[in-house]
Amino acid sequence: MQGNRQVKMDWALEGSLVSFPAAGARKPRMLDGFYRPAPKKPAPLLVFVHGMGSNFYRSALKKAFLEAAPAMGLGMLTYNNRGAERGTEDEKFRTCLPDLDAAAEFARRRGHRSLVFIGHSTGCQKIAYWQAQRRHPAVAGLVLLAPADDYAATRRDLGKRFEEKLAWAKKRVAAGKGDAPVTGLYERFTAKRFLSLADVKQAEANVFRYAGSLTQFRRVTCPVLAVFGEDEEFAAIPPAEMLAILRRKTKSRDFDDWLIRGADHGFHGCADELARSVCQWAREMAT
Repeated sequence: MQGNRQVKMDWALEGSLVSFPAAGARKPRMLDGFYRPAPKKPAPLLVFVHGMGSNFYRSALKKAFLEAAPAMGLGMLTYNNRGAERGTEDEKFRTCLPDLDAAAEFARRRGHRSLVFIGHSTGCQKIAYWQAQRRHPAVAGLVLLAPADDYAATRRDLGKRFEEKLAWAKKRVAAGKGDAPVTGLYERFTAKRFLSLADVKQAEANVFRYAGSLTQFRRVTCPVLAVFGEDEEFAAIPPAEMLAILRRKTKSRDFDDWLIRGADHGFHGCADELARSVCQWAREMAT
């Protein structure tokens, strides 16, 4: 699979802006998104889970899935989780559990009997962790688009400064100052949020820490498709090696992996073809 870059002008699709409740510590949190029903019911639903600092609509990749899914007889939901945009800065990783619970419940209310979750970037960590914990019976498959190792990539990028920042962040949290900002990173993080992906004792850091045991990933038994681009920017080790590790450690009853020539972290230039191929895979798993 190799795409060519195209410039698109105006873009529009029929569908519905939606908002649905997710459990919160004090009161429900409303999550906003965009929903396109399938042409015929009942039909499987694809649920797109975005990565750090993103949202339910930005990127050619999400738009490609919004176009492809209904054309192939599938429903499509893309929505903001609590890590959308500036929410990444102080997001608590484990809030992905009620956020994804809410998406699954939305799907049930709309009459979708089977679900395929598509995670991009940190969305991969979230859907793998959620399914490992929930073992949700309606999930027909997980699609992991660029499940990079945030711990290893952050350590690589910071070099000698990694241990210094890690120690500083731990001191801030211990002193009750976990909201202190950490500078020099690819995203805006508080000290507490930084530890979530930089401290190997924490859940988020370990979901796709390829040098580790991948315990949460190994708890996922539903079908899994893992996809990397050869030009993955956040790869601390070659993407082909990461796919090989996933293939070796998976307990999935049906595991597939694709390495896309010329593709980067956002799959720029090949989003349309990728979306169609993933939708075909999802349709086969869900039916």
